[in-house]
Amino acid sequence: MELLECELMLDSGPEMVFRIRISGDYWARAETQSYEGTAPDFGVVLQQVIFRREWLVDLIRDFERWLDTGQPFSCRFEGYGGGQIICMSLGDDPRFVRSTHKAVFALTYTSGLVMNSGCSFVIDQTCVRMAVEGISTCLAVR
Repeated sequence: MELLECELMLDSGPEMVFRIRISGDYWARAETQSYEGTAPDFGVVLQQVIFRREWLVDLIRDFERWLDTGQPFSCRFEGYGGGQIICMSLGDDPRFVRSTHKAVFALTYTSGLVMNSGCSFVIDQTCVRMAVEGISTCLAVR
């Protein structure tokens, strides 16, 4: 199961600083006799990502619309702290094999001239609901 978690590090009013963790499990490759069970497969941590509150409200709305209608979306958040740019999308991606009610979540993160990274993975409705719940919890903290 893939997981997108956010942890509120600092709330300065309109801007919030988060630690974002993305992780996933996959079949245990070290198992040579059977392919039963899973093991940690990937993990990404972004230690200090700035979001404006309204960006998070918009992101929740986009996630919920995908849950209701399956409508894909993409968004770009930029303008704060050291040239930070965050792009997210949820929808089809021809590079992935997926089934009904699953989509590809993609995140790219740029921190000025010093770092650019990205990851994409298949998620389902449960993963999206967990992300909405986590973001909503962070927004409720004041």
